[in-house]
Amino acid sequence: MTKFRASYSILNAWSSGNYERATEMYFKLKEFTTEAMANGKAWHKEWEAEVNKTGCLPVVFGGQKLINPKTEQKIVKQLDDWLELVGVIDLQHGENGEVLVDYKTGKTESDNYANSFQPRVYHILVPEAKRFEFRHFDALTHKTDTSIVHLTPATLNAGIEWVVTEAAEMHSYFVTNQLYQRYGHE
Repeated sequence: MTKFRASYSILNAWSSGNYERATEMYFKLKEFTTEAMANGKAWHKEWEAEVNKTGCLPVVFGGQKLINPKTEQKIVKQLDDWLELVGVIDLQHGENGEVLVDYKTGKTESDNYANSFQPRVYHILVPEAKRFEFRHFDALTHKTDTSIVHLTPATLNAGIEWVVTEAAEMHSYFVTNQLYQRYGHE
């Protein structure tokens, strides 16, 4: 049986009806790095280094002292025999790692992300999390904003349901259309 390796980004593209892009992302058929994405990656690296050096939130986001900060963690969770979920947590902190942070850059403010499934999906990766923060920085205006999503058993269940539903649909499409064989996926 072919194992489906899901990520929030790929499933979100699929869920939005952008099937071709989701397929290209899954099989790594095209490079999707725009200038804005490259700039965002550069900011992420800078903030990762700052947190690792200081043990504090990046100064641009207030610089508060963090408890047990961990940066850029790649996490893989097996959800079923055919399905695994992978994601990278930008920042996790707190006594028990209960706060997850995702950095966003560009014009789109953090509240535009708060209703997405990203916090629910990342809750699957870190079930003990209690809070998800979107920390947004607009490099043109140098303004920041933050949106907070409280994580509960309901958000975890909603995340699992969304991931399994979207992944099953995508996986079925790949099997039916023999895309795993076409693109040499194990």
